[in-house]
Amino acid sequence: MALIEPIVFLVDVDNTLLDNDRIQDDLKRHLEREFGADCRDRYWAILEQLFTDLGYRDYLGALQRFRVEHPREPHLLSMSSFLVDYPFANRLYPGSLDVLERFRSWGSTVILSDGDVVFQPRKVERSGIFEAVGGHVLIYIHKEEALDDVERRYPAEHYVLVDDKVRILDAVKKIWGDRVTTIFPRQGQYAHDAKSIAGYRPADLTVERIGELLDYDLAALLAANNQFKISLEVKVMKATQLLHNLGQSLWLDNITRDLLNTGTLKRYIDEFSVTGLTSNPTIFDHAIKNSTAYDAAIRKKLDEGKSGEELFFELALEDLTRAADLFRPIYDRTNGVDGWVSLEVSPLLAHDTASTVAAAKSLHARAGRPNLFIKIPGTKEGLPAIEEAIFAGVPINVTLLFSREHCVAAAEAFLRGIERRIDAGLQPDVGSVASLFVSRWDAAVSGKTPAVLNNQLGIAIAKRTYKAYRELLGSPRWQRIYNAGARPQRLLWASTGTKDPKASDVLYVKALAAPFTVNTMPEGTLKALADHGELSEIMSNDGGDCEAALAQFAKAGIDIDALAAKLQDEGAKSFVTSWNELMGVIASKSAKLAKAS
Repeated sequence: MALIEPIVFLVDVDNTLLDNDRIQDDLKRHLEREFGADCRDRYWAILEQLFTDLGYRDYLGALQRFRVEHPREPHLLSMSSFLVDYPFANRLYPGSLDVLERFRSWGSTVILSDGDVVFQPRKVERSGIFEAVGGHVLIYIHKEEALDDVERRYPAEHYVLVDDKVRILDAVKKIWGDRVTTIFPRQGQYAHDAKSIAGYRPADLTVERIGELLDYDLAALLAANNQFKISLEVKVMKATQLLHNLGQSLWLDNITRDLLNTGTLKRYIDEFSVTGLTSNPTIFDHAIKNSTAYDAAIRKKLDEGKSGEELFFELALEDLTRAADLFRPIYDRTNGVDGWVSLEVSPLLAHDTASTVAAAKSLHARAGRPNLFIKIPGTKEGLPAIEEAIFAGVPINVTLLFSREHCVAAAEAFLRGIERRIDAGLQPDVGSVASLFVSRWDAAVSGKTPAVLNNQLGIAIAKRTYKAYRELLGSPRWQRIYNAGARPQRLLWASTGTKDPKASDVLYVKALAAPFTVNTMPEGTLKALADHGELSEIMSNDGGDCEAALAQFAKAGIDIDALAAKLQDEGAKSFVTSWNELMGVIASKSAKLAKAS
């Protein structure tokens, strides 16, 4: 059953987002130029008759009927090309896509249109609207008669409907009542036709242009419906759920036995839309050192003659298999896209490819869970191990990535492993994420650049990397592996807790909102997001202003490539330090428990 969302936005296309009157004027001019005024008028008469018969304008259907009357007219091909290749993006009303982006930051946003099954989808796709709403498009013959299907596909406590036809707004209001807030942009022929407006109740909110909706916040939009009250509960759950609605997976960067035993992790899944989890040696070090929850298990394993690394991995696998089982319904429901947990191999193996691959295979087999990633650093020495592990069918979380170049290298290693599986006749669907560390960039340059650049470097690097990632997804090489049954490696934002006490505690969450990515965040950041976080914009596919921002850092004396290499090297060393500290905690706690027994 689909998740019931607090709010879903439903937006019409013609004369709501697109200036359809101008499109029709362009078509009439083209018809007159190619066929003459008489043929233009005849085509239009056919079009209007189809509109009466069908309830929507079937441009291609009218063309086909026109062809029957003019079977030897050679210019009909130019008419077809005009319709199919028309530059619809040039006819978007100012602010249309910005409004859709704003709506998506508040809730799921769906195109709700009438039209034929060929031309209308083409119009939505070529205008950029399809991509702007993440492919959430519904096209009916009479949409006001299909509200049951809309509810089935996008169940919500409340809907916001934006349409240039008061007749449609009134019809939907009669069915949904106070569950819908209606918005009327006075654009196009119907909006200014007195006959089209007469006899219908006014919309909850009327604006002269679609772009004016950018002047409203969510509360003001909903306040237009006097009968609808925004509940505090909806607003609290909104920010975390919005990431999910956007198409970004929200993961928790933490694991402790107390989280599992108290039901807190399950609550995060249910209330905060958490769909996965990551771990590392530092997390386990703090968990075991600061809790007695592991004492009984450690004592038992000591009695079995286990110690050190062997004992730790048994503790870790116990926790992570329990977490994997909590996320398993999500993994199954998304066909393996989401619902993962992660376990890191010993960083002491970082320079030993063969041993890293052997450890990855062994740990994954011991876990016995399909939704468990093995984490391998994406260092120069780690890349061959990543390729081999993927080829061996082991799902991999590539960690310690700090730049676009690091992520591209990780993607190449993943691709090589998948391509080898395809060549060997093996099933190519092996999961992987590439983890880009973000906030460490800003910590590294703190106090070394002008104050105006504070906390901007990590976000600029992330934007640059996201652009490269989107380009990879559409590249011929990736398309070939999709066709063979593989799925793409997902980009994961790591190190997203704010380190600057003067900055927002949800700084990186807001800035890194992007579809088909993962954001794994510390528990404190998750709680902050649920408590007071808001999302304002979606990351641009083209990287936005990242290159201009990076140029400012270069001007300030920051060598991006050198710093990326330094951060990765320091990260690898810190992993070893954390591992050694973890082994020390295991040893000291083991000795203490052995002495007590």
